[in-house]
Amino acid sequence: METDKKSVTLIIAWVILLILGLLMVLGGAESMIFGFRGGSETIEGTSFDALAQINPELPKALRARRVTAASYALTCGLLVSWIAVTAFRKRQKWAWYALLCSVGLGSVLSILRVPLMDYRPGMQVSGITLIVLLIALAISYRDFK
Repeated sequence: METDKKSVTLIIAWVILLILGLLMVLGGAESMIFGFRGGSETIEGTSFDALAQINPELPKALRARRVTAASYALTCGLLVSWIAVTAFRKRQKWAWYALLCSVGLGSVLSILRVPLMDYRPGMQVSGITLIVLLIALAISYRDFK
C-alpha cells in the first residue's frame, strides 16, 4: 500500500514538473518572439523610440538581451520537461537533485535582484517557478529517499 502512495506522489510530481517545464518553454518562446519582432515596449516608462534618440543601438541591444534570456528560459524548460518524463519519472535520484540545484538556484539568483538591485519587475515569475518546483520536489521527496 505504501508503494502505491509513492507512485501517486511521483506521478503528481512529474506531471507538475512537466507542466512547469512546458510553461517555461512557452514563456521563453513568447518573449523571444517579442524580442525578435520588436514590438512597442517601454522600460521603466521610457519607450524604445526615446532610447534610440540617446543611442540608436540601445533598443537593439536591449532586445538582444531579451532574446538571450528567453532562449535560456526556453531551453531550460525543455530540459526540465525532458528530465521530468524520463529520469525523474523513473525515480533516478540525480534528477531530483539536478532540478533542485539548477532550477532552484536559478530562481533564487533571479529573486536576489530585489535585495541586491532594489528591482522587482520580473521577480514574480522566478518566485512562482521556485514555489512550484519546491512543491513538486516536496511531494516526491519520499519517492527519492
